[in-house]
Amino acid sequence: MTEGGRILIVAEGDARSHDFHKTGVILRDILKEDEGFDAELVERMDAITPEKLGSFKACIFYAHGPVEGYSRGKLTAEQESLLMSFVKKGGGFVGIHCASIFKGNKNYLAMLGCEFKGHAPYQEFQVNIADRDSLVTKRLQDFSVSDELYFVDHDPAVHILATAFWQGKSQPMVYIKECGKGKVCYVALGHDGAALLHPSFRKIVGRAARFVTGFREDKTVSGAVIGYGGAFNMGKAHLDMMNAAGIKGIGACDLNARRMEVVKKDFPAITTYTDYKKMLKNKEIGLVSVITPHNTHAPIAMDCLAAGKSVVLEKPMCLTTKEATEMIRAAKKNGVMLSVFHNRRWDGDFLAIEEVVKKGMIGNIFHTEIFIGGYGHPGYWWRSDKKISGGALYDWGAHLIFWTLGLIPSGIKNVTGFFHKRVWHSVTVEDQTQAIIRFENGAYADIQVSSIAAIGKPRWRILGETGGITDEWGKGSFHMSSLIQGVRSESDIKYKPSFWNEYYVNVADHLMLGEKLEITAEKARRVIGVIEAAEKSSKTGEPAVVPYE
Repeated sequence: MTEGGRILIVAEGDARSHDFHKTGVILRDILKEDEGFDAELVERMDAITPEKLGSFKACIFYAHGPVEGYSRGKLTAEQESLLMSFVKKGGGFVGIHCASIFKGNKNYLAMLGCEFKGHAPYQEFQVNIADRDSLVTKRLQDFSVSDELYFVDHDPAVHILATAFWQGKSQPMVYIKECGKGKVCYVALGHDGAALLHPSFRKIVGRAARFVTGFREDKTVSGAVIGYGGAFNMGKAHLDMMNAAGIKGIGACDLNARRMEVVKKDFPAITTYTDYKKMLKNKEIGLVSVITPHNTHAPIAMDCLAAGKSVVLEKPMCLTTKEATEMIRAAKKNGVMLSVFHNRRWDGDFLAIEEVVKKGMIGNIFHTEIFIGGYGHPGYWWRSDKKISGGALYDWGAHLIFWTLGLIPSGIKNVTGFFHKRVWHSVTVEDQTQAIIRFENGAYADIQVSSIAAIGKPRWRILGETGGITDEWGKGSFHMSSLIQGVRSESDIKYKPSFWNEYYVNVADHLMLGEKLEITAEKARRVIGVIEAAEKSSKTGEPAVVPYE
């Protein structure tokens, strides 16, 4: 988050076409909550006065001039001159969506760099990122959005950052330009809430405000991994994702010297270590990812944090909430980041379910069930050793719990657990674990992980006040039944693409741009708290509370 000064938001226009008040509030919240600006919203063009504008670093327009049936909005000659002078002397300006509709204000349109010519019908379309090196679109992926696709005549000198296609022709969706000493950004998106609340739109608008107020991205981060075992090749995967996100992987450590030979083949320029404490002395390393057995996460992370390194822990975070809290305190004390690799937050199936829930298509959730398992020996390795792994819920169970907590926006009242050891006595991990979470809003969730489930069940069963979802493993889509306004509709909804790289993209954006961290240590601690409470409940036969709720 930046502390970029004051920004004036002007939101005014024909209420038949846009909800200007709602949009203005959303824009104000984006700038305040995501970016730390002191943003003020005005809903009258009359506010553009020398006294008013002079106290701001930038101005954002979600406004338009006169259109058929609406005579207000035209900038007076004095206001137009004032805006031009403000920008040319170094002020910033961001025009959003309808800000290109100011017929008759030629000087304003020249400053903005485009003029509205029409739009396609409201529909879903893809926005293609044309420049990923610009601050405004740094590390952004192409995305789909439901919106009005605007057509504009633009100054050929503008620098286009994102486009969309309509009938074979590329249309600019985001561009930047200079005007005297000032900077300008135009974002063609933003017709309604579906676009305004889109994560990529929020990021673009926030960064546009940074760009026009003179923010400079000058931070770089180098990273390293501790743990390069052969199982799933996770060490290589983490380094690949780091590098793809712009975090240069320069170090790797493993106790097994032979694994360091593998690292050298995978990444010839990397420096290798067999003692992570020696690696932590390298001042160039700013981020360390810990990819080791679960019971070693906390002690290794504490050493990394004490050395002033930001830390990514493979999931689960650790084995106890006590360990989690100690790490959180150490991170805050040393002024560094602590996060957990809950990469499946970006699984395509979860993203699709999350979108349906956020759109209100099944109403408020009051019951969820999620299951993973089958019937078979869990295998002979460290994950089957309870002292090392923590137990069955700490593996895939951590993902299931994280998903569940993400779908139900409520505090946790208590957890009831049922842990079974009945068949596979050659290993110490549980054969079946079940956690039933009761939320403060009255909803509850049933999470099961089993290696003795002779008969399975759907992965997801979600019930909301106006619909429900069922999802079977491996189908590529889930089924939704929705009863909006009493009319039942049945749909099979395809999963979205998975974007595991987004985890490290978010970490890079946080460390280098100060943007909001998606997977905070506090979120990850909740997962450990649920597991801990479930095991306690299983032993006592009574519901247990989750610490730090």
